[in-house]
Amino acid sequence: MWWPKKNQAQVKCVSAIFYLILLSACNNSSNQYAPVALLKEVDRHMAADFVQGVWRYRGARAVDEGIAVYIQIPDRLDISEKQHKIYLVETICPDETETDFWRKLIRYDLYIRTYNYVDRNYTQAKCPKPFNI
Repeated sequence: MWWPKKNQAQVKCVSAIFYLILLSACNNSSNQYAPVALLKEVDRHMAADFVQGVWRYRGARAVDEGIAVYIQIPDRLDISEKQHKIYLVETICPDETETDFWRKLIRYDLYIRTYNYVDRNYTQAKCPKPFNI
């Protein structure tokens, strides 16, 4: 190392402190993901709407932004991406009157992601929360 010997101990100490801060930051960010119990609650609430029809509910997953609900659709929709997102918000997002459900999600944003196997990508729409947080 290029530091004088008397400063090497200080450098090691400072390095250890930065390492601990980094570990602490990593721990805090992992706590922000939605817990499994909440994902199961979202599954119970959302899956019932997809029992019949050709759209298939594929589950809720914790993502950096909050909770993403995945729905497989058979084909690409013949509408623009903007229209697709509006359609998802108006037809699939939970209604604002379902306050018990929304209270459980109070710390998380809810996203609807539709995909098909041909395109191998998804369209995402963020569900608006019924209360201002």
